[in-house]
Amino acid sequence: MENDDRGPQILTTTWSLVGISGVFLALRLYCKLKTKRLLWWDDYVLAFSWLMLLTSIILNTVSISKGFGRHVQFIPAENSPTIGLIGNLMGTFSIFAAVWSKTAFAITLLRVMQGRTKIFLWFIICTINIFMGLNAVFMWIRCSPSSKIWNYYSPGTCWEPTVYPTYGMFAAGYSAVTDFVLALLPWKVVWKLQMKRKEKAGVAIAMSLGVFAGATALVKTTVIPSLASPDFSYVAAPLIHWSTAESAVTIIAASIPILRILFRDLQSLTRRNMLGSEHNTEPTNPNSSVSSIVEISILGTQSPLKITDTYYSKDQVLQN
Repeated sequence: MENDDRGPQILTTTWSLVGISGVFLALRLYCKLKTKRLLWWDDYVLAFSWLMLLTSIILNTVSISKGFGRHVQFIPAENSPTIGLIGNLMGTFSIFAAVWSKTAFAITLLRVMQGRTKIFLWFIICTINIFMGLNAVFMWIRCSPSSKIWNYYSPGTCWEPTVYPTYGMFAAGYSAVTDFVLALLPWKVVWKLQMKRKEKAGVAIAMSLGVFAGATALVKTTVIPSLASPDFSYVAAPLIHWSTAESAVTIIAASIPILRILFRDLQSLTRRNMLGSEHNTEPTNPNSSVSSIVEISILGTQSPLKITDTYYSKDQVLQN
């Protein structure tokens, strides 16, 4: 039992997730710049979200070097306050990473949504930031003075042990619902475009991968009660895994739609190279062109594509 250390497992999982999500984010930004699209607010918010995730994992690494991941009785007593303080900081950055990654995709959808749907999106953005923001605030005010949070034996008072985890479960559950809602909204936009069902489905599915982030948020909700455990440093490993996964998967899901454009460009370039310049007369698929333009319009144009209750032809889409 003394050698039962979850630290290495936590490090492997979290650094892998932050690394993979960083690659997807970098490719997203490269793809936008390659297509000569200016970066917009959603890009900056998503990048800032990844920086928050990276910061939380760096803090987690420091905490593990102090003994986090082991049973509490095997952690040097002088390290416990440091682990507790770092844990609060890590949790705060993790919350910001999660909420801002979702906010980034909601901002993307604001560019094309109209009327009540746009108002609904603003409602989602405001409420998710309020609920998750309160989650971060409560982390620091659940004890008085706050130092008692990371120094158990210092004088002071704290909330009942189950109060903060209960609110955390509510906030995480709301976050999961938000992911599923944001994943479904693009279908409303894409399905009003006049192109083949296969192309519609491809664009819509690429923009709906947030369902996987919602799934990770739901799993995270089930492990939040570990916050109340007296052996939190050991039993919290799944919470660290799923909290990191939620933000990483959201960042990846928000980046994949744009990478579709890059992938298509690479395929086209490969075909041209194989055929040779003298045979570069390969007919283009008009529906594929519409799909590309739709994706760029939704995800990167300076002049957002307007979608109403009418169906758009190829020429109408091209004009946007």
